[in-house]
Amino acid sequence: MSADDPAGGARAYVMESLERLRTSYINMMLIHYPKSERCDEKDERNKLHRKLSYLELEKLKHEGKIRSVGVSNYEIRHIEEIKEYSKMIPCANQIEIHPHFTREDIRQYCKKEGIFVQAFASLARMAPQLVQEPLLIGTAKKYSTSVASILLAWAHCQGIGVIPRSRSETNLRANIEMTKLVLTEEEIESISKLNLNKNYIRCYGWRVT
Repeated sequence: MSADDPAGGARAYVMESLERLRTSYINMMLIHYPKSERCDEKDERNKLHRKLSYLELEKLKHEGKIRSVGVSNYEIRHIEEIKEYSKMIPCANQIEIHPHFTREDIRQYCKKEGIFVQAFASLARMAPQLVQEPLLIGTAKKYSTSVASILLAWAHCQGIGVIPRSRSETNLRANIEMTKLVLTEEEIESISKLNLNKNYIRCYGWRVT
């Protein structure tokens, strides 16, 4: 999101991406954060910048350049704000989610609004506080798998999208195998109770005006 020209910046980025990808359309474009990098979290211009960026992506969707528009790190109030100027609700909201940061409030809101929830940092960058939880270690042993696979399965079994990345063929195969792992409702509930409302990634969307 550009502070100088939010709409122009959004269009330029899409057009550049189309050229680099050598394609005529992009399936989904996300607004990565509810403010531009050069604005303070409490800057009154943030709301206007979000609006101009979103409306420009909406135009690009109507032009066939992109298929869907999503957001990332948006809180409930940021999505409610979109309703003030657009009838197009974002197709997805990408936020940090893992058992220490379950985000039940915004997940339930997105479900009600028909917005797909996609988790980033599902493994919390393998933070020791999370991956060394005895419950996760015990569950991993039960299924003869890794704690990482349990973390991904916990989200996947709840209909939350996960986007793990890896350059290792072994890990890539493990990520695919994870989709076959079905945790019980009791296991999902128990793991969810590990919630500490603690984020491990430096994204503070909820602080942005």
